[in-house]
Amino acid sequence: MPDWFKKGMECAILAPTAMNQQKFLFTLNNDKVSVKPTGGFYSKLDLGIAMYHFEIGSGRRLMHN
Repeated sequence: MPDWFKKGMECAILAPTAMNQQKFLFTLNNDKVSVKPTGGFYSKLDLGIAMYHFEIGSGRRLMHN
């Protein structure tokens, strides 16, 4: 696992979200990251917050599924 991905995941996991839930899934495939919500109330809002924090921590842009 690349260091930039670990840093991004640390930031996403520690990020506060609207419902204080982490109902999203990050996937690393061939040096590309995608993310998707896994359901729940405000999951899309929480996903956006997590994506923002991942991008800051990793220094990379995400692809949203």
